[in-house]
Amino acid sequence: MSLSKIRTVVSTHWLRDQISSNVQKQASKKLRILDTSFVTDRSADMYSECYMMGHIPQSLHFSLFQCVESTPEILVNLPDEKCFNKYVRSLGVWSDTHVVAYDRFGPLSSFKTWWLFRAFGHKNISILDGGLKKWLDDGYDVTTEEPDVEEGDFVGKLNKDHVKTYNDIIDIVTTNKAQLVDARSPTSTTVADETYGGAIKGSKHVNFFAMFNEDGTYKSKEELQNMFTEAGVNLNEPMVATCYRALTATGVIAAAHILGKEDVPLYIGSWSEFSQRAPDHLTVRGKANIPES
Repeated sequence: MSLSKIRTVVSTHWLRDQISSNVQKQASKKLRILDTSFVTDRSADMYSECYMMGHIPQSLHFSLFQCVESTPEILVNLPDEKCFNKYVRSLGVWSDTHVVAYDRFGPLSSFKTWWLFRAFGHKNISILDGGLKKWLDDGYDVTTEEPDVEEGDFVGKLNKDHVKTYNDIIDIVTTNKAQLVDARSPTSTTVADETYGGAIKGSKHVNFFAMFNEDGTYKSKEELQNMFTEAGVNLNEPMVATCYRALTATGVIAAAHILGKEDVPLYIGSWSEFSQRAPDHLTVRGKANIPES
């Protein structure tokens, strides 16, 4: 099952082979599959309404809201470290477990989960390319059986180099010490709306939703590289990923990782926070002022 280097994304065919090769037909310490299906409504019961309605065999339910205190500006905040460690151990994750994250509604939660585990020091994690939809399109089975797993020994510690705060972004905007790469399209409502939209001054736009093929899989390395190049982003220079609420920006980080740029930081507050706190001269408001890039 081992990969010479843990891939950012793995295919449905690869994952099915790993499941099929497990002669015990039970979740093993070596591989932990997480159903990260997510909606922004915290009150939604994703375990009962999604996971238990059918999931990839040997997978467990994972919630991005677990151990998290949301704020109006930061929907999916950083989890409490002690709580997060206990939660991940309960999912049977060990220090050397290869975690594979997938979702069913789109690519948001699996990419955020990928970033979160890496930020807490667990680099053995991949995203299932195309998620549950691609799994089903390929004709693979789902189950309602929930595997029993032995508690793992996961001990994560947040690497603060992976995270940028509001004050960090203010410093970057005023000094130009790093590129700000916004995962929103310049034409998205949250950017283009002349009353409520906008972007952080100096941002370059690499549209998260344009990174995928029609079947939901990630585009090729060449196509991803072209997106960065066309946006004027130099992957050899420092960069920070931003978006509306610190979700789609993790897809930009993953794309950069595929292209060989390790551990791009995430602005955990993103535009939702910045727009409310920053001085007007550090923001660019509305579509009339947003360059097409």
